Amino acid sequence: MIDDVHEPLEQYAAEFKTAHINNTSSFFEDLVRQSGVDEDANVRTVQQLRQLEKQAGGASATNKWWRVLRGLVIAATLLAMLYVAMEYPWPWLLAPTAIFLPAIYRLNRIINDSLERLKELEQARDAKRAEAWGQMAPFNRLFDWDIAARLVQKTVPRLAFDPYFSNGRMEELRNSFGWSGDLGGDESIIVSHSGVLNGNPFILARTLTHWMGSKTYHGSLSISWTEQVRGADGKYRTETHHETLRASIEQPFPEYANQTFIVYGNEAAPDLLFSRSPSKLSELEDGFFDRMRKNRAIKKLEKKSRDVGEGKTFTVMSNREFDALFDATDRNHEVQFRLLFTPLAQQEMLKLLKDSQVGYGDDFEFSKRNMINIVEPAHMRQTDIGGEPEKFHAYELAHARTFFNAYHSDFFRSFYFGIAPLLAIPLYQQHRSHSDIYKDTYASKSCFWEHEAIANYHGEAAFKHPDCVTRSILKTASESAADGSQRVRVTASGYGSVERVDHVSVRGGDGHSHRVPVHWNEYYEVRHAADMVLKEQTPAGDDAATLRKVFEQRGVEYRKAIVRRSIVSAVLPG
Repeated sequence: MIDDVHEPLEQYAAEFKTAHINNTSSFFEDLVRQSGVDEDANVRTVQQLRQLEKQAGGASATNKWWRVLRGLVIAATLLAMLYVAMEYPWPWLLAPTAIFLPAIYRLNRIINDSLERLKELEQARDAKRAEAWGQMAPFNRLFDWDIAARLVQKTVPRLAFDPYFSNGRMEELRNSFGWSGDLGGDESIIVSHSGVLNGNPFILARTLTHWMGSKTYHGSLSISWTEQVRGADGKYRTETHHETLRASIEQPFPEYANQTFIVYGNEAAPDLLFSRSPSKLSELEDGFFDRMRKNRAIKKLEKKSRDVGEGKTFTVMSNREFDALFDATDRNHEVQFRLLFTPLAQQEMLKLLKDSQVGYGDDFEFSKRNMINIVEPAHMRQTDIGGEPEKFHAYELAHARTFFNAYHSDFFRSFYFGIAPLLAIPLYQQHRSHSDIYKDTYASKSCFWEHEAIANYHGEAAFKHPDCVTRSILKTASESAADGSQRVRVTASGYGSVERVDHVSVRGGDGHSHRVPVHWNEYYEVRHAADMVLKEQTPAGDDAATLRKVFEQRGVEYRKAIVRRSIVSAVLPG
């Protein structure tokens, strides 16, 4: 039987951290054995490569200094000839020529020889690096998109990831938990993972969000004027004054940012609504002034709880510290809030909020909208959650081992403490969904979130408008074909720009107003659409001939298709 996680902080420190390190290390060593790579031979090859790199670097530096010396000698020759031409008859020009030309000739020979030596070393270095890549090729081929998910599930069996985000998972969130799947803004899915936590669906996603902000543009104008000034001797003289006038204007400017968040569906407390943001109170210690600040916050909560009036919903809990630090005072249902946040849940949530050594402390936003929970941990903004196989490719096994272990330890810690606020609520582990999300062909197809992530993996450049000078927000719409593939229309929305000049009236020291030019960019919307074709690989695996037919009958070379999380895709020719 798989145990629930009721003490997320202690269990990570005492069990999961070490277990994941061991699981990750064991998995890597299994890949090494499976690949058949000779580590000792790779070590020797890399050592030889480093020696060649060092020699090539030294030869490059030597060649550079010889060329500098040649330049100095040529400059000295020209100066000497100029001096002789100015001071002596022209036959004397033969003297500096006879002195310096042999030196320049000798330097040219040395430089050419050192350049040949440098080319030989660079060729040997490149060949040795290619040899190292060849040694590691069987190993590099073993990486796939699901390694991070498998490692996390092995460490915490209550977590399970899907091969990709399917229509079935999306329909479960819509039909069973009331989530629309629409984030309600102008954004594109960069990465998405779906799965189950304690039998209930979750999504880990990163989006590119766009909004129209503003930018301040600055301009300047130099002016001058003369004045008649009377001196101490009683005479007038003319003085010239200089001044730089400055002006600024604010204009609309498209802005972009990434957001990383977790969506979790659970039937517990189905009518409850609340939201909370990180509180600086969580960072306070037990000193006199810190206790005073906490007490002041608690008194405000008690006053709010005593206030009566129409629409009053807040009643302070007996654990005042939890109420002050969690600060979900906009909750609408006190009974369900207390069912969710039992004394044990309050205790574990406080541990998460106050700890910043094992975990990340109070850095997360948490909102509940009926049966949908959204957690946005600030620390995950910096975490690479893509897990692309190519990032683990290396020609040095020792480096690959270090990077692999560090990446997966960082990913696990970041994701674990991203979901830790959900793990801290025991009631969430008692309500488990039993929906059959793979009941038909439609359910097994990838959903539009996955399509946006695939489009972004291909890159904005494949879809953006030729005049676009900003990021592009990619949105998709799909239709299924008889061969099991999907044709996806990708629409890229961005902005082109036109340079403008505004003139701002600024009064100068000369007593006159001057028109100061301020250059700025006016942004206008541009859109462009292109098509992708994609096909999910079946559990048994589609043979290469079947997949090749799907793509080549649409004019795409199969070798140019990419595989991402059990989905093969390609951008169709325009």
